[in-house]
Amino acid sequence: MDCIKKNESINIDIQTIFTLINQVDKYSDFLPWCSNSKVISDKNNIMVGKISVSKNFVNWTFTTENHYIKNKKIYLTLIDGPFKNLNGEWNFLKIDNNNTQVSFILEYEFSNKIIELSIKPVFTSIMSSILDSFISEAFKVKYEK
Repeated sequence: MDCIKKNESINIDIQTIFTLINQVDKYSDFLPWCSNSKVISDKNNIMVGKISVSKNFVNWTFTTENHYIKNKKIYLTLIDGPFKNLNGEWNFLKIDNNNTQVSFILEYEFSNKIIELSIKPVFTSIMSSILDSFISEAFKVKYEK
């Protein structure tokens, strides 16, 4: 299984960055590779979200179940998509009122070699930069307040 790990201390309050990452239905508003995103259900701190990816003529959709603890953690597991396995975790640690430590780990394996050959380069690129994308958007949100 492949693994991506990211960890960053950012000058954004924990509420802002957690909310941004947990609002799957807003991803298509600011993530350039996300052509559509929606929340299928959200109750009892369990959200099911569907994301459509379009980049470099590669298109696919995947659905995850996300268990979250507000301003602390988001665990995600695959429901469907081009993966054999996909598990991830976001962790949020309040440093002070204006700073947050954010970490992201994602383990994944594609369902077959043909899919892996076509999707992996794009997926790896997206996931390697996803924390940076959220941080950039969080700064925009911060300065709009």
